[in-house]
Amino acid sequence: MSSRRSSRRAASTPPPPPPRRLPLLPLSLAALVAGGLLVAVITFVNGSSDRADASDLLRPAATLPPGLADGRSLGSPDAPIHIEIWEDFQCPYCGRFVTDIEPALIRDYVVPGHVRLTYRDLVFLGQESTDAAVGARIAERDADAFWEFHDLLYYNQDGENRGAFSRDRLARMAVLLGMDEATFRASLDDPELIAAVEAETALGWSQGITSTPTLSIDGRLAVGMPDYGRLTAYLDELLAGPSPAPSGAAPSSLLIRP
Repeated sequence: MSSRRSSRRAASTPPPPPPRRLPLLPLSLAALVAGGLLVAVITFVNGSSDRADASDLLRPAATLPPGLADGRSLGSPDAPIHIEIWEDFQCPYCGRFVTDIEPALIRDYVVPGHVRLTYRDLVFLGQESTDAAVGARIAERDADAFWEFHDLLYYNQDGENRGAFSRDRLARMAVLLGMDEATFRASLDDPELIAAVEAETALGWSQGITSTPTLSIDGRLAVGMPDYGRLTAYLDELLAGPSPAPSGAAPSSLLIRP
């Protein structure tokens, strides 16, 4: 669990050609044209590779069922249980939650209509976390692809602030999802999007959420990596009857608190 304190032939020289009686000016022009074309081709190929080459990116193992995503939420707005997941895209435990627990939670509770999931930013691990959070909001705004970008981020974690979420790599993720690279790069500095990430993080602090991942289950907090069996047992209790009082019993490993 990450807390607020936790703080990638030497060239030989050919012999000169024998002198030829060719006009100097046409030769120079031809050389310039040919050289310019060569540079243009190299630049185009290399530039296209930088923009579109996503061979270094891991692809998520699972895809969301169609029609499940609603912005930064998954599932029906009428689901009886609402879970807000407070995470930082660089948090390794959040990554484990997304790869090990979230797919089963979506399959067993979101798809049947029992739970609605909403992603919340709690960004505190550095600039790459901020850029990743902003990038996910750009994906939501420009491509309705928040969850696809979310999954790419978590499946491509590689330490904190070591380049896994560099702006170049984030741009490759965006291009992979069909987004315009130039627009995406410019939007990473959009003050409104940055402010939205900061405001949501501040909201989390104000609610006593100081570590990631934290699940807010109908307003009660489950701090850290939950055991899936105990989490489902708790959800089944909520589905079976009225919500327990704040002081009611809950699976201890969930660290549920009001």
